[in-house]
Amino acid sequence: MEEPSEFQKSLVKEMTYVRGRILTSYAQVEFLLADIAVKLELKFPYLIDKRIKAVRRIAEREGYESYKVELEQVCDDLLKYDDVRKFMAHGFVSLTTDPAGNHLYEMLMYERRGEGVFELMRAQTTLPRLQNAAEDITRYVSHVVKLFERIYLEKKLEQ
Repeated sequence: MEEPSEFQKSLVKEMTYVRGRILTSYAQVEFLLADIAVKLELKFPYLIDKRIKAVRRIAEREGYESYKVELEQVCDDLLKYDDVRKFMAHGFVSLTTDPAGNHLYEMLMYERRGEGVFELMRAQTTLPRLQNAAEDITRYVSHVVKLFERIYLEKKLEQ
């Protein structure tokens, strides 16, 4: 096996950085969903679908109606990032390059389809696509943090 070129090393380094941005961003929102559920429902929903259900219930509560549309949008938008998060968190990544400077990342992971039934999932992407996904989720998280700051301030949830 030959030593990776500087170009390949730079692609691996940047992909690792972008992978971290995507995972960290998703985790920020996961925490906020759990945090508001713990504060208002006195329960800790572990799975993301349970956190989303809890936040949707909170959006229906008296006194939280004014946040309903935004909270539902936060929940809907988080689901858009679920597949990329799964590949980033659980996927095996390989990189191929060619002499012309093109590259392709391939990610592999297993997904449970039933008791004892698993499917090998594949995704292929490039660095620009991953960078765009990282920028997109970063903007999303910034919006979510501002919304939760406003809710916590107005509802005095930090006291």
